[in-house]
Amino acid sequence: MERATWLVLVLALVAFLGVAAVVVGRSVDLLSHVEAASTVEGISGVVLARQADLPAQGSITAGAQLFQGDQLQVSFGSTARLRVFDGSFVDLLPGTRLRIDRARAARLFGWQSEAQLGIETGAAQITVAPASPDARVFELVTPAGVARLDAGQYTVRISGDATRISVWAGKVTMLADKQVVDVPPGKKIILQGDGKFALVDVLENVLVNGRFADRLFAAPGSAGWTFFEDPAKPDVAGDVRVEVPREAGAPGVAVRFTRQSASQTHNETGIQQVLTRDVSGARQVILDGWLKIDDASLSGGGYLGSEYPVMIRVKYVTLRGGEQVWTQGFYYANPEGRPAGFGDPKPQRQWVFFEKNLVELLPGALTIEEIQVFAAGHTFDSSVADLRLLVD
Repeated sequence: MERATWLVLVLALVAFLGVAAVVVGRSVDLLSHVEAASTVEGISGVVLARQADLPAQGSITAGAQLFQGDQLQVSFGSTARLRVFDGSFVDLLPGTRLRIDRARAARLFGWQSEAQLGIETGAAQITVAPASPDARVFELVTPAGVARLDAGQYTVRISGDATRISVWAGKVTMLADKQVVDVPPGKKIILQGDGKFALVDVLENVLVNGRFADRLFAAPGSAGWTFFEDPAKPDVAGDVRVEVPREAGAPGVAVRFTRQSASQTHNETGIQQVLTRDVSGARQVILDGWLKIDDASLSGGGYLGSEYPVMIRVKYVTLRGGEQVWTQGFYYANPEGRPAGFGDPKPQRQWVFFEKNLVELLPGALTIEEIQVFAAGHTFDSSVADLRLLVD
């Protein structure tokens, strides 16, 4: 009986000390931090919020404050900026859902301020402010895991196939595939649903077979190039073929477009690739490659300014949902003074490099749907090589 009594007393003491430790820890935690507000700014369109203690969400206006447990949803065609209590800010793009998991400012010396945001889907640009004198932890929760962000600039894209975090300045640290991974500036981490990851350059080439080293035309339903031709009236068809240029300093493999018109009629002959790639809020989208124009029977851009021996057509969807087309032509001469409003002159019979910044040329682009590379006009002979579409 005496031993049992002592055992009960010891167990009671242990339980008391455990409860006391929890209470003390909770008290210290409450005293060391204060819940901090984040402010929604720069709303364009419809933005919805749900407070932690309310079952339904409602529309909010600029200046609204959010706290721990609150959620934010940016409707399609809308944008918003969330200014975090520590001076960081998050630019949210259409279709993005965000949670504020933790937002606590330190009020006792030696403790860290804590900001933890969760993005379930969509895209955002994040600028993490330098840490305050008492230090700060800034974390981003994604479907692929938790990323710790140093002061810097980042782009986050979360889609059905992967989570992508681009580091423009700063550093990302996260656990991926059972190892701690540091992502430095100029790199992007791509996290798959199975836990695997890849580190690539921050500008990721999304064109398939842009060097034409593989079979030119993709099988039905697969990614890659497909052939297209759009003649206005019956005449000689255009030709597309892969060849190895023989000129010194030429690219290794090229695609050549040729046609010898019999009745001087319009034709478009080329290749196209479906992409449907998210570029909302992109800091950079670069289209580049090499081209050579050997012959063209039409001056400049042809009769209507839309017939160039090398043309690139990009189909994209804007933030507001509208479908748009951007076109760029290349030519070598215009002795007849034909329209050439969207043409870029290049020397004849020389391989030249071209580069276009699509962030500047495709205002408000949400997704790039398709790219076409072709020759247009009557008679033409031109080539392209080493095509890339670099997306952040």
